[in-house]
Amino acid sequence: MIKKLKQYDFRKYSVSILVVAIILGVIGAYMLKVIPGVLNAESRYIRQLAGIAFGVVLAIFVSLFDYHFVAKFYILMYLFNLVLLLMVKFTRFGIDVYGAKRWLGIENGFQFQPSELTKVIMIVVIAKLFDLLKERLNKLSTLIIVGIAMAIPTFLILIQTDLSTSIVLFACFVVMVFVSGYSLKIFGTIVAIAVPLVSSLFWYILRPNNLLIKYEIMKPYQQERIYSMINPEDYPELIYQQQNATKAMSSGGLLGKLFTGDTGVRGTTYVPVVESDFIFTGIGEELGFIGAATVIILLTALSVKCMLVAKNATDSMGKIIATGCSAIIMVQTFINIGVVSWILPNTGIPLPFVSSGLSSLVGSYTMLGLVLNISINSHKETRRGYHE
Repeated sequence: MIKKLKQYDFRKYSVSILVVAIILGVIGAYMLKVIPGVLNAESRYIRQLAGIAFGVVLAIFVSLFDYHFVAKFYILMYLFNLVLLLMVKFTRFGIDVYGAKRWLGIENGFQFQPSELTKVIMIVVIAKLFDLLKERLNKLSTLIIVGIAMAIPTFLILIQTDLSTSIVLFACFVVMVFVSGYSLKIFGTIVAIAVPLVSSLFWYILRPNNLLIKYEIMKPYQQERIYSMINPEDYPELIYQQQNATKAMSSGGLLGKLFTGDTGVRGTTYVPVVESDFIFTGIGEELGFIGAATVIILLTALSVKCMLVAKNATDSMGKIIATGCSAIIMVQTFINIGVVSWILPNTGIPLPFVSSGLSSLVGSYTMLGLVLNISINSHKETRRGYHE
């Protein structure tokens, strides 16, 4: 380990990545104190700050381990991840919250969301598989193998039911395939086939009593949420959260109620789960357009910094891992803000580094640790691959 540390170029250590993540985390934690309607606000605030501190230490710790070495254990990581996801769905340790069984732990005790760990593990696993199969990169069989590896945990998350995380994983997979080296001709063919298939799937999802609902892969309320986007007047009980969220954000104006000294009723009081999935609502109301725009800019900057690390990576595995992390941050941000602003159907997913939740923080900072290691790793790729 000490020998490997001497080979790192710590001058390239991207401290700014950690700084941006910390700023986002502090904004999110502060919102827990000032947003009305947050249960146990003070304890959540302290817990979130502790989570940020732990996350930073975790990111630094992970950054000291060569990602090539970490990727050696891809099979064990993959199997461990499958065991956790199966435990969520099929054992008594799986915990149901708001109609979704996504957590593992003890009722009213320690709880963890394995799907947050899945994002990190699958980025490493997919990058490793592409590295192992790089001599057969443009063969369809390679894409099938890697696709099946991604599809299994994605399906297990989908039946929890966690559609939003499944979409994030799928989008991340597409981006990783794109940067892996597949020819544009093959990638374009895949996209040309996938677009009508996805469109057909969306049409089928809207059909009453479809097989996805029959076999509980999809819940009826998820279908109704999509209906509510098309005909909102027919589903007032399903759109009230997003309606109230958009009203609360717009009421913040340019500077926000916090800075203008507005002591009136807060719209966030009428928005459930405002401390987590809908925290952007509180940011818009309390910090205004400027505060909301600042958060978006910071998240975009974080994603771009990960892409710059990918661009300067010394081998294809590092490039794919860093790009995958960037994709997770950006796609998850888009979905979260899209739901809050009523552009997308309501589906629960945290805003990276901002939303309350230790599982999300642990997963997000672990990703940053991988990116930081890629930034300082001076190992050059050889034809024979990496050997410790």
